Amino acid sequence: MVARPNAALAQIHTQIMWSRLIAVVEEQAQTMLRTAFSTSVREAGDLSAGVFDCHGRMLAQAVTGTPGHVNSMANAVRHFLDVYPLATMKPGDHYITNDPWLTSGHLHDITVVTPSFYRGEAVGLFANTIHVVDIGGAGDGP
Repeated sequence: MVARPNAALAQIHTQIMWSRLIAVVEEQAQTMLRTAFSTSVREAGDLSAGVFDCHGRMLAQAVTGTPGHVNSMANAVRHFLDVYPLATMKPGDHYITNDPWLTSGHLHDITVVTPSFYRGEAVGLFANTIHVVDIGGAGDGP
């Protein structure tokens, strides 16, 4: 018979795992801030970062960034899973869009979704959305 951990230990374990998830996505966001070519990202933190399960449900989002990007990033993850089922994704794949109908609503926001694998099996997805000032494309405004 397997011993069941008591409730206090289960709560501690949950908090440790939650803190680790937040640390991972926060590092993801901080890396974007340090390495972005976009001044909107570097200087204003106009980004979002998150980790998702295999069904496209957000597990954690970075504290750093713009809250407005979080829902559009989640929509893009679900879109990519609809078009490219997880079973077809391979290590090294990256999915990118700035289609305003599939993600944030305007051309200047770019979302990248990358599957994560453990021992050859997809275990989740990471996503980022950033705002890029100089994107080109047909659209209103300066």
